[in-house]
Amino acid sequence: MSLFLPRPSAPSALTPREHARLDNAPHACTPGAVERRFGVLGCRVQDGFLRTVMRTGPWMDGSDGHQAGALAVLLDHSMAETIYNAAGPGRWSLTTRLAYDIVAPAPWRTAALYATSWVPRSDRSGGFAQCEVTDERGELVAVGSTWVQNVAASGPLHPVADAASEDTGGSGAANFTDHLGARLTVEGEDTRAELPRAEPWNNGYGTLHGGVWAGLAELAGSAALAHHGRDLRTATVSVSYLRRTVRPSVAAVARPAHLGQSFGVVEVTGTDNSGRQCVSATVTGRHHAR
Repeated sequence: MSLFLPRPSAPSALTPREHARLDNAPHACTPGAVERRFGVLGCRVQDGFLRTVMRTGPWMDGSDGHQAGALAVLLDHSMAETIYNAAGPGRWSLTTRLAYDIVAPAPWRTAALYATSWVPRSDRSGGFAQCEVTDERGELVAVGSTWVQNVAASGPLHPVADAASEDTGGSGAANFTDHLGARLTVEGEDTRAELPRAEPWNNGYGTLHGGVWAGLAELAGSAALAHHGRDLRTATVSVSYLRRTVRPSVAAVARPAHLGQSFGVVEVTGTDNSGRQCVSATVTGRHHAR
């Protein structure tokens, strides 16, 4: 079954009853081990859109209540899946850019998040996809977009942990940093989020999952804003993937470019343990009245 979706009319928010039907509908795709550890249950095609469900939990939380980092895996999977299935056999789909805006700042009081994705443009070379994320009440949480490039497969898919054995719905971790197994440190103006063991978060291509990279970049960016005493919540994340990441450890280093009272901008550089730059990202935080 092809999941290529031509550009439809604007998606409508699902009602709680429609959410329940979607949760119980047959799956159109099966998420991998990484997605399952992020609570992604699967994808269904409905009304010309790809709908993806993700359970939430304390493992998503930052120490300051932020949840934006974990959202990246849901967005990356939901949007890229539509283009991957249009690529045809012998092709791999690689995310080259992932961007998302947080419309409703965390914390999100919902048991699940619902991603609705569609593809304005897609062909054998790749494509562009967009997405909206809502909570269980149908309220808009975030919007995203991605560019994906299809390339000739360089070999068979790498074995990953059996998805069926993974704990769907996240882990028992107390927060997002612990869930990733990341370490946060501050070195002068730089805030560093390091992932000492990247292999558990590899996708079937044997590379670090693009959503995990984006989540690590957001973690470093939001920590940098907090370190500088700014009460700013993540509003926008934009990640460009410069090369595939196959090394056993990676790090995202964030340095503020602007720190204002209403918003701040942080530039994030992601490198592997050889020192090669793999990711370039920008994280913007904005002030929200409480």
